[in-house]
Amino acid sequence: EWVSLAFEVRADLPVSEELRSLGIPTWFYGHEPPNVFCDVIAKYFSNALREEGLLARSNGGIVVLDGAAGTVQEIFQAVTPLYYAPEGAPLPPLVLVGREHWTERVPVWPALRAIAAGRPMEEAVHLVDSIDEVLPLLPPIP
Repeated sequence: EWVSLAFEVRADLPVSEELRSLGIPTWFYGHEPPNVFCDVIAKYFSNALREEGLLARSNGGIVVLDGAAGTVQEIFQAVTPLYYAPEGAPLPPLVLVGREHWTERVPVWPALRAIAAGRPMEEAVHLVDSIDEVLPLLPPIP
């Protein structure tokens, strides 16, 4: 059902020659479907390379929904450059969605707050209850 709805939404979106979207779906975990909103698709045979490539290009921010081991790994991969960023460097936001999930079921948020305390990254990491709270935390699209 989600694929049909996604293709309907995609058909209504404007086409841009300047803005392109690259999808790099995981081929390692078969239960994670590809993104139908991308213009082109790449394929890596190493999921770790895929994750690193995606995170390195996510300079407008990262929004994380609930997940488990792989998602936690990606969160900390994204946090490392924020932690070591030089003073005054612009830091893209990292937004975790789902307060209960990230504080109780998979308690990543307390670790992030501890790591960020007193560092510039403290202003870049966020925890929200719902997806509706995400957009104001992201920078505007040029």
